[in-house]
Amino acid sequence: MSSTLDPADVGASPSATTPSVVEVSGGPGRASLDGLRELVAFHGVLTAFAIRDVRIKYKQAAIGIGWSVLQPLVAAGVFALFLGRLARVPSDGAPYFLMALSGLVVWTYFSSAVNAASESLVREQALLRKVFFPREILPLASILAAIVDLVPGLALLAMVCAAYGRAGLALLFLPLALLPLVVAGIALGLALSAVNVYYRDVRYALPFVLQIGLFATPVVYPLAIVPEEWRDPYAILNPVAGVIEAVRSIAIEDRLPDALLLLANLGWAAALAVGAYLFFKRLERGFSDRV
Repeated sequence: MSSTLDPADVGASPSATTPSVVEVSGGPGRASLDGLRELVAFHGVLTAFAIRDVRIKYKQAAIGIGWSVLQPLVAAGVFALFLGRLARVPSDGAPYFLMALSGLVVWTYFSSAVNAASESLVREQALLRKVFFPREILPLASILAAIVDLVPGLALLAMVCAAYGRAGLALLFLPLALLPLVVAGIALGLALSAVNVYYRDVRYALPFVLQIGLFATPVVYPLAIVPEEWRDPYAILNPVAGVIEAVRSIAIEDRLPDALLLLANLGWAAALAVGAYLFFKRLERGFSDRV
């Protein structure tokens, strides 16, 4: 492209004739230390989004956060009736209702957190086009907001354990046992939220996959059903299964879980989270164009 030089412009100051240009770069499309520092710097935004997600979720709900207690409680009662009493599914020597409730409290958090995180970028598409902040904040905020649902569920589990005479000091270690669950939720939430921007099939496939996962994971049956030679690898590779087993050891048997198994479970979940973060940053450049 060529242009004609106006003589009147000769001798004019550069600031008077040259417009200011602001260059915005989409970045290299990969994770970096600068990106991690940026995420830490925006920790206040992460907290604000998490609080907002909690408020929106329970806005105009009659019993509010009580749903986080009612859902696993009713589900455990239904499974106890049909699987425990009628189908005679084994419960590894524990009351079936307590065994099912311990698994459902864990699974309810995981499924709701992953569901919310997978929709977070698409749900905030207008914000993505207008405001700059690290994009991974949105799925991370959904994972953190779901912890608010987990706390009442754990309180319910502790009360039911006390009612069965099984509550003990081991319950104090429940938050530590749940750490791999949160990390696994971050991994799946980051990956699915990025894919959902490009392929909206995720929102239709995910509920179906989670329904299958409910029965593929020892939520309403004990881990002892899995053949012994496959039990430990299965509990490690499926972080939710390992966490449920740890929670049952603490809540039902009043003993600390296998430390090596829990560490291996956490290590695998952390590896998945790192891989998901790299995958997320790889797809991030196209988010504004695709949402």
